[in-house]
Amino acid sequence: MATGTPHSAEAVNACHDLLLWIIPQLDKLPRVRRFTLGERIENGLLDTWSRPVQGPGGECRRVSMTGRPAPRRDSGRPRVLQGTPAPGVGRPCRRSRAPLFACLVWSLALALPLAGRAAETPPAQTDPPCRSRPGQGPEMVVIAAGRFLMGSPDTEPERSNAEGPRHGVAVQNPFALGRCEVRVAEFRAFVEDTGYRTEAERPATEGGAALGCYGWVTKDSFEQRPEFNWLDPGFKQGDDDPVVCVNWNDGRAYAHWLSLRTGQPYRLPTEAEWEYAARAGSETPFWTGTCVHTDLANYDGNYDYNGCGAKTGVYRQQTVPAGGLPANPWGLQEVAGNVYEWVLDCWHDGYQGAPADGSGWGEAGGGDCARRVFRGGGWNYNPWTLRSASRYWFTADEAHFYLGLRLARTL
Repeated sequence: MATGTPHSAEAVNACHDLLLWIIPQLDKLPRVRRFTLGERIENGLLDTWSRPVQGPGGECRRVSMTGRPAPRRDSGRPRVLQGTPAPGVGRPCRRSRAPLFACLVWSLALALPLAGRAAETPPAQTDPPCRSRPGQGPEMVVIAAGRFLMGSPDTEPERSNAEGPRHGVAVQNPFALGRCEVRVAEFRAFVEDTGYRTEAERPATEGGAALGCYGWVTKDSFEQRPEFNWLDPGFKQGDDDPVVCVNWNDGRAYAHWLSLRTGQPYRLPTEAEWEYAARAGSETPFWTGTCVHTDLANYDGNYDYNGCGAKTGVYRQQTVPAGGLPANPWGLQEVAGNVYEWVLDCWHDGYQGAPADGSGWGEAGGGDCARRVFRGGGWNYNPWTLRSASRYWFTADEAHFYLGLRLARTL
């Protein structure tokens, strides 16, 4: 149709309604999640929209509307946005019965390019994720509130009694979680800004040697030595590798500094938040399914898990840079393997009496707060330790060469 050709108000209104049906269908195609118009209104992000209404002279014109959307219908059909026009504006235009063939062609001409953009694979990322400037807030993923089953079923291979009983948790509040584990460069910015020394770098006694971090001393054994710390964990690391040899107390100190530096409430995630995000909607042993592979996670690939094919013979024998392996469906990198991650909770031998709202679990129910929980699996461990339900503890002052942290932020 040539530019400038007049359109009847009825035809425009009919095509507008048809597009209201076509465009939501495109939302079903794989792409990054975006709020719909109705959701933006419903959540207070948008209070007005527009639609055709009948003017004083009978003409149709588009005006701003206010109000709230009608409830979503169970049929799955697109919901109708309802609202009240500004004072003096006429009634909504009546639905046209004009022929829809031209309208359909026009609608598809507009919609198909959108469909192409919705279905196409996003362009390759030129820079790896999580390369924020040191001292700035880390790249975060917003995790919506929701429900999940925490722990492992009795039938899951290699489970421990500490992973049960399996129970439902309703995470009440959305939160943000670091896309990657805290990097060496980020932790260095904290140390340089504050003069902080990790507990592994401090002397065990006045005038004595440093307490040290646990690290490799032979191929098959490791022990705590004063020369091991986050600067030298016993293997080579770069600025983009996840920091290790930091204990639970160091992690809390780092989160406190970053909160003061940025004005945002950073903290260690609760154990329930961590498992909820790590699972990303899965109920299988791993977020990858019933098996894991060294193409997807950093672990000792000389071992198998339940005969599933996790034994690949690949063993990197060190950490990999943050963001170097595929993310889980919710966008979290290396949430299984690479390094274990401290969480907030005190240790309990099982989940009897555990909170069901996603909050942290302290001394209530017999918690031992001298021991703190860590999750996720490490680069030097068997694949079964990467299971989403797998959980362990160390005392809050212990530092290990396969243990780091990932920060959460309260929203």
